[in-house]
Amino acid sequence: MSETLSHTINENGEITYRNILIAVDESKEAAKAFEAAVNLAKKYDAHLLIVSFLNTGSLEALRTFTPQIHNMRAEVANRVNIFKKEAQNQGVKSVSVFTGEDSPASAIIEKVIPQYHCDLIVCGAMGTTKLDRFLIGIGSQSSYMARLAPCSVLIVR
Repeated sequence: MSETLSHTINENGEITYRNILIAVDESKEAAKAFEAAVNLAKKYDAHLLIVSFLNTGSLEALRTFTPQIHNMRAEVANRVNIFKKEAQNQGVKSVSVFTGEDSPASAIIEKVIPQYHCDLIVCGAMGTTKLDRFLIGIGSQSSYMARLAPCSVLIVR
């Protein structure tokens, strides 16, 4: 990545954010991270981008379970829409969603951040998806983003 994305400083010398990305799954940590992201988006009057991925890096092992994959895709789409409505209900003025099928952390860093110019990523400390519970050896998505993101990362416990 050639462009470094970061927060801005307001006239009072305080850090502010314009585009906050919240990575969600069905984990308790993601729900806590979502609340933090909503509060930050309201505080800074920032755009909130709600992102969720079906981790296809591990789907090769599940090729024979095509109906389950279709159900997982529907769950991802439904999840972000539920979070979007909740953010709007809590007073976030500008909210959008993004879903995809990829390795979540790398796709967020390589595809989503450059496209949406996010200056803060908020994520749970340990995400858990149904696919991750099924397969062994999934790496830490939040750790990956904290190490490689071109912007600030807030990891919520």
